[in-house]
Amino acid sequence: MPWTKDLLREALDDDASFRLLCSLAVGAEARNGRGNGRVAASVPPARRDLAPGMARHGARQERNARLLGELPGRRGLETVAVPPEADHALLLERRGACPAHVKLDRGEPLNERDVIAHLAHAYAAESRAAAWLAPVAERLPGDPEAARLVREVARTKRDHLAYCREGLLRFVRTGHGAAVRLLLRENALAEARAHHDAALALLAHLGHLLGWRMARSVVLEARVHAVYALERLTGRYRTAGLVPFERPAPPDRTAGAGVPPGPAATASPGA
Repeated sequence: MPWTKDLLREALDDDASFRLLCSLAVGAEARNGRGNGRVAASVPPARRDLAPGMARHGARQERNARLLGELPGRRGLETVAVPPEADHALLLERRGACPAHVKLDRGEPLNERDVIAHLAHAYAAESRAAAWLAPVAERLPGDPEAARLVREVARTKRDHLAYCREGLLRFVRTGHGAAVRLLLRENALAEARAHHDAALALLAHLGHLLGWRMARSVVLEARVHAVYALERLTGRYRTAGLVPFERPAPPDRTAGAGVPPGPAATASPGA
């Protein structure tokens, strides 16, 4: 959702909208944490080196859910049921955005492509979440402890992004560059669509809670549509400052064993 400083401040200052936003974040972190844990336990043998990191980040996401769940209590509030149409993570799950989760629900084993899809799915979703949490912490100056908790959650998001990037690069280095690029784009566009739909639903609920006039709601909805159109045109990885992964250059057989790889072998999506 394309937040402005004033809109974000208004939503965070109001108790009803604040606890709705916290509840959304809690639900998303808990669901994503469970998803990472399930995939970590089912990674195919050839990629078991990725499992510990997945399990670790899954545990961190569930911890994040507990931390974020404490924020409403600091104002004497409780979390609330989240409207399903405004739940970004739930929309992605229901639409089968991550094939690994779908296959696990069916009791089917995962293959390498499923693991790539899972990493690409997490990369697309976490990039937006990390970008959103930074201004939230800045808008909580009256509650230093709450701001600290949000910054801690944002730090785990950046760590998870780094893990996903390195995991995807491992697949690129073993000849899966085309699949990585394709699945990054597919997941970026699926994430953008879910974000668009959830943002419109969230705007409707915030407008009701905050008593917005119709004109303001229309303007904000137009911004959501405009951002989505841009992301559809360019690809989510471009609007997030990412670039497609490139296939690494073949190793120089004449080079010494101690010579580090060239830039192409260490390219990252944020390069």
